[in-house]
Amino acid sequence: MITGRENVAMPFTPSHVEIMTLDGKFYIGAHIDGGVAKRPVGYDAETLEHELIIDLGDSPEDALGYAFAESKLGEPYDWTAIVDFLLPDNWHQMNHLICSALTTLILRSMGYFPFPLAVPAHMISPRDLLLAMSGKTQIEGI
Repeated sequence: MITGRENVAMPFTPSHVEIMTLDGKFYIGAHIDGGVAKRPVGYDAETLEHELIIDLGDSPEDALGYAFAESKLGEPYDWTAIVDFLLPDNWHQMNHLICSALTTLILRSMGYFPFPLAVPAHMISPRDLLLAMSGKTQIEGI
């Protein structure tokens, strides 16, 4: 459903986004099954169609983002926000997260986006996030 509404992106149209932990062993992301959790790298290898890894670095500012990500572990998934991709409404539930909102907030806490974004985090899709990042970082395949 998400990629069907996303149209085209390069190098592919993303339907999900996660952040890798500093040690490279885990992804932190939001899923409908389990909410925000730390999952081992490769947990999704059997269902993964495409993968794009973007190195965010390991500066002191980045450490703030990873700490922020850890603080969100256990938050429930904002499954009603997915309705926003289909209907022109705001179904976001406070203190609930979808994958792209979580990652957007992590990047904001790292100072990756120096200015406020024009759309609230809970309304940013994986494609929107890739678009925003491609204006700041070289994306492999573009």
